[in-house]
Amino acid sequence: MDVTNTGEKNEWDHPVQVTTALLSESVESEFDGNTVHSAEVTFRPGERTTFHTHAGVQILYVTEGEGIVATRDEERTVSRGDLVVFPPGEEHWHGNSVDAQASFSHVYFLAESGDGELTVLEPP
Repeated sequence: MDVTNTGEKNEWDHPVQVTTALLSESVESEFDGNTVHSAEVTFRPGERTTFHTHAGVQILYVTEGEGIVATRDEERTVSRGDLVVFPPGEEHWHGNSVDAQASFSHVYFLAESGDGELTVLEPP
């Protein structure tokens, strides 16, 4: 068992972030050669990621507000309680709409073998 307290949210620059720094808190653990990353990320109005892919599966659990998750073929509005799964290698982005009145937050879980691989693509 691995228990980690994430503490306070911090702003940090992330290569997939289109606008300002991500507001997040995160943890990381290793299990049998697999790395599991987890963070709660908050997107303020207008903030979103670029299109990107992960070597492993990424799961988002929406904790606050309403936001957007999208692939090359589909864009969906999600809200508190929604669970989103992106399979390995699927090009996707997530974030908040430009005209949003409130922040959008989700917890993400990313499970990948080794160090994993993030591929950063163009903005949506």
